[in-house]
Amino acid sequence: MVTTVTVNPAIDRTLIVNDFRLGAVNRVSRTIIDAGGKGVNVAKNLKNLGCDVKCLGFMGPNGKYIENVLSELGIKFNFVQIKNDIRTNIKIVDEIRHTYTDINEAGPDVSRGEIEKLILSINEHADLSDVIVLSGSLLPNMDKDFYRQIIEKVSGKGVKVILDADGDALKLGVEGKPYMIKPNIHELRRMTGKNLESVDEIIEEGMRIIESGISIVAVSMGGSGSIVVTKEKAYKVNPIKVQVKGTVGAGDAYVAGFAYGLSKDLPIEEAIKMASSASTSVIMREGTKACSLKDVEELKEKVEIEVIER
Repeated sequence: MVTTVTVNPAIDRTLIVNDFRLGAVNRVSRTIIDAGGKGVNVAKNLKNLGCDVKCLGFMGPNGKYIENVLSELGIKFNFVQIKNDIRTNIKIVDEIRHTYTDINEAGPDVSRGEIEKLILSINEHADLSDVIVLSGSLLPNMDKDFYRQIIEKVSGKGVKVILDADGDALKLGVEGKPYMIKPNIHELRRMTGKNLESVDEIIEEGMRIIESGISIVAVSMGGSGSIVVTKEKAYKVNPIKVQVKGTVGAGDAYVAGFAYGLSKDLPIEEAIKMASSASTSVIMREGTKACSLKDVEELKEKVEIEVIER
Protein backbone atom coordinates (compact mmCIF):
# COMPACT_ATOMS: atom_id res chain seq x y z
CA MET A 1 0.00 0.00 0.00
CA VAL A 2 1.04 3.60 -0.62
CA THR A 3 0.13 6.17 2.04
CA THR A 4 0.02 9.85 1.11
CA VAL A 5 0.20 12.66 3.66
CA THR A 6 -1.46 16.02 2.89
CA VAL A 7 -0.72 18.46 5.68
CA ASN A 8 -2.22 21.37 3.76
CA PRO A 9 -5.17 20.14 1.62
CA ALA A 10 -7.11 22.57 -0.57
CA ILE A 11 -10.25 23.05 -2.55
CA ASP A 12 -8.89 23.96 -5.99
CA ARG A 13 -11.01 26.38 -7.99
CA THR A 14 -9.82 26.73 -11.60
CA LEU A 15 -11.14 29.75 -13.50
CA ILE A 16 -10.92 29.76 -17.29
CA VAL A 17 -10.46 33.46 -18.15
CA ASN A 18 -9.62 34.27 -21.76
CA ASP A 19 -7.45 37.34 -22.33
CA PHE A 20 -6.85 37.72 -18.57
CA ARG A 21 -5.70 41.24 -17.63
CA LEU A 22 -4.39 42.58 -14.33
CA GLY A 23 -6.22 45.57 -12.88
CA ALA A 24 -9.26 45.08 -15.10
CA VAL A 25 -12.66 43.39 -14.93
CA ASN A 26 -12.29 39.81 -16.24
CA ARG A 27 -15.08 37.44 -17.24
CA VAL A 28 -14.90 33.75 -16.30
CA SER A 29 -15.95 31.51 -19.16
CA ARG A 30 -16.15 28.39 -16.98
CA THR A 31 -15.16 27.11 -13.54
CA ILE A 32 -13.71 23.76 -12.45
CA ILE A 33 -13.65 22.66 -8.79
CA ASP A 34 -11.35 19.86 -7.64
CA ALA A 35 -10.17 18.22 -4.44
CA GLY A 36 -6.59 19.45 -4.09
CA GLY A 37 -3.47 19.43 -2.02
CA LYS A 38 -0.37 17.60 -3.24
CA GLY A 39 -0.91 14.36 -1.32
CA VAL A 40 -4.56 14.22 -2.37
CA ASN A 41 -3.49 14.71 -5.99
CA VAL A 42 -0.89 11.95 -5.67
CA ALA A 43 -3.55 9.61 -4.26
CA LYS A 44 -5.99 10.29 -7.11
CA ASN A 45 -3.30 9.43 -9.63
CA LEU A 46 -2.27 6.29 -7.77
CA LYS A 47 -5.89 5.13 -7.70
CA ASN A 48 -6.12 5.53 -11.47
CA LEU A 49 -2.92 3.53 -11.85
CA GLY A 50 -4.55 0.68 -9.95
CA CYS A 51 -2.55 1.07 -6.75
CA ASP A 52 -3.88 0.53 -3.21
CA VAL A 53 -3.61 3.95 -1.59
CA LYS A 54 -4.72 5.74 1.57
CA CYS A 55 -4.82 9.47 2.39
CA LEU A 56 -3.72 10.92 5.71
CA GLY A 57 -3.43 14.57 6.76
CA PHE A 58 -5.52 17.37 8.18
CA MET A 59 -9.12 18.18 7.22
CA GLY A 60 -11.21 21.18 8.29
CA PRO A 61 -14.98 21.72 8.68
CA ASN A 62 -15.26 22.87 5.05
CA GLY A 63 -13.41 19.82 3.74
CA LYS A 64 -16.41 17.50 3.39
CA TYR A 65 -16.26 18.12 -0.36
CA ILE A 66 -12.79 16.54 -0.54
CA GLU A 67 -13.87 13.56 1.53
CA ASN A 68 -16.91 13.06 -0.73
CA VAL A 69 -14.69 13.17 -3.83
CA LEU A 70 -12.29 10.60 -2.38
CA SER A 71 -15.19 8.36 -1.34
CA GLU A 72 -16.66 8.50 -4.85
CA LEU A 73 -13.26 7.56 -6.27
CA GLY A 74 -12.95 4.65 -3.86
CA ILE A 75 -9.91 6.13 -2.11
CA LYS A 76 -9.52 5.34 1.58
CA PHE A 77 -8.70 8.17 4.00
CA ASN A 78 -8.17 8.80 7.69
CA PHE A 79 -7.82 12.55 8.16
CA VAL A 80 -7.25 14.29 11.47
CA GLN A 81 -10.18 16.66 11.85
CA ILE A 82 -9.06 20.18 12.81
CA LYS A 83 -10.93 23.20 14.15
CA ASN A 84 -10.15 25.64 11.33
CA ASP A 85 -11.23 25.59 7.67
CA ILE A 86 -8.78 24.37 5.04
CA ARG A 87 -7.68 26.70 2.23
CA THR A 88 -9.17 27.42 -1.17
CA ASN A 89 -6.68 27.87 -4.03
CA ILE A 90 -7.46 29.80 -7.19
CA LYS A 91 -6.02 28.77 -10.57
CA ILE A 92 -6.45 31.16 -13.49
CA VAL A 93 -6.07 29.66 -16.98
CA ASP A 94 -5.92 31.95 -20.00
CA GLU A 95 -6.38 29.81 -23.10
CA ILE A 96 -5.59 32.71 -25.44
CA ARG A 97 -2.31 33.76 -23.83
CA HIS A 98 -1.50 30.19 -22.71
CA THR A 99 -0.77 31.29 -19.15
CA TYR A 100 -1.44 29.43 -15.89
CA THR A 101 -1.59 31.51 -12.69
CA ASP A 102 -1.80 29.98 -9.20
CA ILE A 103 -3.07 31.97 -6.19
CA ASN A 104 -2.56 29.74 -3.17
CA GLU A 105 -3.65 30.49 0.40
CA ALA A 106 -1.23 29.72 3.24
CA GLY A 107 -3.63 27.41 5.07
CA PRO A 108 -4.99 27.35 8.64
CA ASP A 109 -3.22 27.18 11.99
CA VAL A 110 -3.36 23.86 13.84
CA SER A 111 -3.05 23.03 17.52
CA ARG A 112 -0.28 20.99 19.13
CA GLY A 113 -2.80 18.27 19.89
CA GLU A 114 -3.91 18.10 16.24
CA ILE A 115 -0.28 17.79 15.13
CA GLU A 116 0.38 15.00 17.63
CA LYS A 117 -2.65 13.08 16.35
CA LEU A 118 -1.29 13.26 12.79
CA ILE A 119 2.18 12.11 13.84
CA LEU A 120 0.65 9.11 15.63
CA SER A 121 -1.51 8.27 12.60
CA ILE A 122 1.44 8.39 10.19
CA ASN A 123 3.56 6.23 12.49
CA GLU A 124 0.80 3.61 12.73
CA HIS A 125 0.25 3.52 8.95
CA ALA A 126 4.01 3.18 8.30
CA ASP A 127 3.74 -0.40 9.53
CA LEU A 128 1.17 -1.14 6.79
CA SER A 129 2.78 0.77 3.90
CA ASP A 130 5.37 0.03 1.25
CA VAL A 131 5.75 3.72 0.40
CA ILE A 132 4.83 6.94 2.23
CA VAL A 133 4.58 10.18 0.25
CA LEU A 134 5.15 13.39 2.20
CA SER A 135 4.28 16.27 -0.08
CA GLY A 136 3.27 19.89 -0.14
CA SER A 137 3.54 22.93 2.08
CA LEU A 138 3.39 22.92 5.85
CA LEU A 139 0.87 24.99 7.78
CA PRO A 140 2.00 28.43 9.01
CA ASN A 141 2.45 27.53 12.69
CA MET A 142 4.00 24.07 12.21
CA ASP A 143 7.66 23.30 12.89
CA LYS A 144 9.62 23.73 9.66
CA ASP A 145 11.35 20.40 10.30
CA PHE A 146 8.06 18.46 10.57
CA TYR A 147 8.90 16.24 7.61
CA ARG A 148 12.33 15.45 9.06
CA GLN A 149 10.66 14.43 12.32
CA ILE A 150 8.30 12.09 10.47
CA ILE A 151 11.05 10.55 8.33
CA GLU A 152 13.21 9.85 11.36
CA LYS A 153 10.24 8.43 13.27
CA VAL A 154 9.38 5.85 10.58
CA SER A 155 13.01 5.05 9.83
CA GLY A 156 13.73 1.36 10.36
CA LYS A 157 10.17 0.26 9.56
CA GLY A 158 11.13 -0.78 6.02
CA VAL A 159 8.92 1.83 4.36
CA LYS A 160 10.29 3.98 1.51
CA VAL A 161 9.60 7.68 2.03
CA ILE A 162 9.24 10.08 -0.90
CA LEU A 163 9.60 13.76 0.02
CA ASP A 164 8.17 16.43 -2.33
CA ALA A 165 8.38 19.83 -0.67
CA ASP A 166 9.94 23.28 -0.99
CA GLY A 167 11.94 25.76 1.08
CA ASP A 168 12.84 24.86 4.64
CA ALA A 169 10.45 21.88 4.62
CA LEU A 170 12.58 20.33 1.86
CA LYS A 171 15.98 21.48 3.10
CA LEU A 172 15.37 20.22 6.64
CA GLY A 173 13.46 17.16 5.45
CA VAL A 174 16.49 16.00 3.47
CA GLU A 175 18.39 15.78 6.76
CA GLY A 176 16.05 12.92 7.74
CA LYS A 177 17.35 10.91 4.75
CA PRO A 178 14.14 9.97 2.92
CA TYR A 179 14.44 7.26 0.25
CA MET A 180 13.65 9.73 -2.54
CA ILE A 181 13.17 13.45 -3.06
CA LYS A 182 11.35 15.06 -6.00
CA PRO A 183 12.13 18.78 -6.20
CA ASN A 184 11.47 20.74 -9.35
CA ILE A 185 14.44 22.66 -10.69
CA HIS A 186 13.39 25.90 -8.94
CA GLU A 187 13.03 24.12 -5.60
CA LEU A 188 16.44 22.46 -6.02
CA ARG A 189 18.05 25.83 -6.78
CA ARG A 190 16.48 27.35 -3.68
CA MET A 191 17.58 24.41 -1.55
CA THR A 192 21.18 24.46 -2.76
CA GLY A 193 21.60 28.18 -3.40
CA LYS A 194 23.10 27.35 -6.81
CA ASN A 195 22.03 28.34 -10.34
CA LEU A 196 22.28 24.77 -11.72
CA GLU A 197 21.95 25.75 -15.37
CA SER A 198 23.38 22.66 -17.09
CA VAL A 199 22.50 18.98 -17.00
CA ASP A 200 25.97 18.19 -15.64
CA GLU A 201 25.52 20.67 -12.77
CA ILE A 202 22.14 19.18 -11.85
CA ILE A 203 23.55 15.66 -11.91
CA GLU A 204 26.56 16.70 -9.84
CA GLU A 205 24.30 18.26 -7.23
CA GLY A 206 22.08 15.17 -7.31
CA MET A 207 25.09 12.98 -6.62
CA ARG A 208 26.09 15.18 -3.69
CA ILE A 209 22.62 14.67 -2.20
CA ILE A 210 22.79 10.92 -2.89
CA GLU A 211 26.05 10.76 -0.94
CA SER A 212 24.21 12.18 2.09
CA GLY A 213 22.12 9.00 2.30
CA ILE A 214 19.25 9.44 -0.18
CA SER A 215 18.69 6.77 -2.86
CA ILE A 216 16.89 8.70 -5.63
CA VAL A 217 16.87 12.38 -6.58
CA ALA A 218 14.29 13.14 -9.29
CA VAL A 219 14.33 16.71 -10.60
CA SER A 220 11.34 17.77 -12.70
CA MET A 221 11.97 20.59 -15.18
CA GLY A 222 8.57 21.29 -16.76
CA GLY A 223 8.80 21.45 -20.53
CA SER A 224 12.43 20.29 -20.41
CA GLY A 225 11.59 16.87 -18.96
CA SER A 226 13.34 15.55 -15.86
CA ILE A 227 16.63 14.27 -14.53
CA VAL A 228 16.81 11.29 -12.19
CA VAL A 229 19.97 10.54 -10.22
CA THR A 230 20.81 7.32 -8.36
CA LYS A 231 24.04 6.06 -6.84
CA GLU A 232 24.85 4.03 -9.96
CA LYS A 233 23.52 6.12 -12.86
CA ALA A 234 21.79 9.30 -13.93
CA TYR A 235 18.89 9.47 -16.37
CA LYS A 236 17.91 12.39 -18.58
CA VAL A 237 14.22 12.07 -19.48
CA ASN A 238 13.01 13.96 -22.53
CA PRO A 239 9.52 15.53 -22.45
CA ILE A 240 6.73 13.92 -24.48
CA LYS A 241 5.23 16.39 -26.95
CA VAL A 242 1.49 16.84 -26.34
CA GLN A 243 -1.03 19.69 -26.26
CA VAL A 244 -0.81 21.31 -22.82
CA LYS A 245 -4.20 22.15 -21.28
CA GLY A 246 -3.03 22.71 -17.71
CA THR A 247 0.07 22.24 -15.58
CA VAL A 248 -1.51 21.99 -12.11
CA GLY A 249 -0.81 18.61 -10.55
CA ALA A 250 1.76 17.43 -13.11
CA GLY A 251 4.45 17.10 -10.45
CA ASP A 252 2.07 15.18 -8.20
CA ALA A 253 1.35 12.73 -11.02
CA TYR A 254 5.10 12.31 -11.50
CA VAL A 255 5.45 11.44 -7.82
CA ALA A 256 2.52 9.02 -8.10
CA GLY A 257 4.15 7.21 -11.00
CA PHE A 258 7.35 6.80 -9.02
CA ALA A 259 5.49 5.74 -5.88
CA TYR A 260 3.69 3.10 -7.94
CA GLY A 261 7.00 1.86 -9.32
CA LEU A 262 8.64 1.68 -5.90
CA SER A 263 5.65 -0.09 -4.35
CA LYS A 264 5.77 -2.72 -7.11
CA ASP A 265 9.60 -3.01 -7.01
CA LEU A 266 9.84 -2.06 -10.69
CA PRO A 267 13.26 -1.45 -12.25
CA ILE A 268 14.27 2.21 -12.04
CA GLU A 269 13.76 2.85 -15.76
CA GLU A 270 10.22 1.44 -15.60
CA ALA A 271 9.45 3.65 -12.61
CA ILE A 272 10.75 6.65 -14.56
CA LYS A 273 8.50 5.77 -17.49
CA MET A 274 5.48 5.51 -15.19
CA ALA A 275 6.29 8.89 -13.64
CA SER A 276 6.87 10.69 -16.95
CA SER A 277 3.78 9.18 -18.56
CA ALA A 278 1.51 9.98 -15.61
CA SER A 279 2.74 13.58 -15.55
CA THR A 280 2.19 13.97 -19.29
CA SER A 281 -1.32 12.53 -19.04
CA VAL A 282 -2.21 15.20 -16.47
CA ILE A 283 -1.04 18.18 -18.54
CA MET A 284 -3.36 16.97 -21.30
CA ARG A 285 -6.33 17.75 -18.98
CA GLU A 286 -7.91 20.88 -17.52
CA GLY A 287 -8.12 21.53 -13.78
CA THR A 288 -6.56 19.22 -11.20
CA LYS A 289 -7.41 16.01 -13.00
CA ALA A 290 -5.63 12.72 -12.37
CA CYS A 291 -3.84 10.73 -15.03
CA SER A 292 -5.56 8.12 -17.17
CA LEU A 293 -4.23 4.54 -17.09
CA LYS A 294 -5.00 4.25 -20.81
CA ASP A 295 -2.92 7.36 -21.49
CA VAL A 296 -0.08 6.12 -19.31
CA GLU A 297 0.13 2.78 -21.11
CA GLU A 298 0.23 4.54 -24.49
CA LEU A 299 2.63 7.30 -23.42
CA LYS A 300 5.11 4.88 -21.83
CA GLU A 301 6.13 3.78 -25.32
CA LYS A 302 7.07 7.38 -26.16
CA VAL A 303 9.30 8.07 -23.15
CA GLU A 304 12.90 8.69 -24.21
CA ILE A 305 15.55 8.11 -21.54
CA GLU A 306 19.24 8.88 -21.94
CA VAL A 307 21.33 6.85 -19.47
CA ILE A 308 24.40 8.67 -18.15
CA GLU A 309 26.94 6.37 -16.48
CA ARG A 310 28.57 7.73 -13.33
